[in-house]
Amino acid sequence: MKAPLKFLFSALALCAASASYASTSAPRTADAQAYQPHELTRAEVKADLAVWRRAGMDKFWRMESTPDIYSREYRTAEAEYRRMRNGPEYQQELQRLTQ
Repeated sequence: MKAPLKFLFSALALCAASASYASTSAPRTADAQAYQPHELTRAEVKADLAVWRRAGMDKFWRMESTPDIYSREYRTAEAEYRRMRNGPEYQQELQRLTQ
């Protein structure tokens, strides 16, 4: 009878240890640290849309079907959008809209 109890207590201890390990905060990536959720202003949304269009993303969403997000053209446009969104183009557009 003692052996099953030892096994049960060992299993419970292992579960508790793994649960406490899983609940500890893991180091955050640079993207996660940079992103701070907040409500967007109208100007921020309009600036983002302008940059999205300038990158050519709008041409993929003109059809009724979902675009091929794995195509080279789509991925190139998406990379350009991300570059512009995180670069000076977005800030310039935002500044233009808020003046």
